[in-house]
Amino acid sequence: MPHVNRDGVNVYYESFGKGVPICFLHPWTTNRYIWSNQLMEFARTNRCIVSDHRGHGLSDKPAQGYGIDEMAKDLVAILDHAGVDKAVLVGNSIGGMIAMQTNLLAPQRVLGNLILSSGTNIGAESPPEVADAIAADWRAFFSGILDAAVSAKSKKGRPEIKAFMEGCFRVEENFNEGVFFSSLQDPKGVFNWNITDQLKNIKAKTLIIAGEEDGATPVAANQFLADNIPNASIKVYKNVGHFCQLEKPSQFNAALRKFVASVA
Repeated sequence: MPHVNRDGVNVYYESFGKGVPICFLHPWTTNRYIWSNQLMEFARTNRCIVSDHRGHGLSDKPAQGYGIDEMAKDLVAILDHAGVDKAVLVGNSIGGMIAMQTNLLAPQRVLGNLILSSGTNIGAESPPEVADAIAADWRAFFSGILDAAVSAKSKKGRPEIKAFMEGCFRVEENFNEGVFFSSLQDPKGVFNWNITDQLKNIKAKTLIIAGEEDGATPVAANQFLADNIPNASIKVYKNVGHFCQLEKPSQFNAALRKFVASVA
């Protein structure tokens, strides 16, 4: 399967199926496998492109360069390499950030956006003790975030969801300490990226999906996106945390299919 090389960084992606293109963009620390409940279902009717962001999975893990703007440029390079003119962007968490940044960078490449459990300027109100906790044991800190990000019902009835997430940031080949701290310190990285005053410039039709029990990017953070992106609406799910595509895959897929039809 192909890598695209941009400024010396190899970014891995896969492509399946034919039809209206959909790009699936995964959360921070994870990889393309998080879309396993969507990929082959939608590949029956659509061109599905799934990638590992730089620093993740089978992509290169450079010492720096983890701004959301860099990842959006990677996505445009993938579209070019795959011969895709326009696509529906489906992004979870940092994947949603990459989708929004791509709308600002190359709006002509976007058919529509499904933004799942995301936000902007999410580190703005972090208390000082967060930095101490990260320095002491970043994996324990992130494990705590993860625990708050999965709904109580999913943790009880679907323990494999949290187990998968834990594995992603504890397997060095998938995500490592250097990537964590470089992302954290990047002025345009996941926690520092702030496009609050640019949300009004995202013109493509956008569906925001949020989970009532998401402790990572709460409903309020997602509602803020919906209120400030001109052509956006929001759908909030009960008994769902940060990962609706895993916690309620059938409902998520139905919403995605309806959305793709509305913009295609």
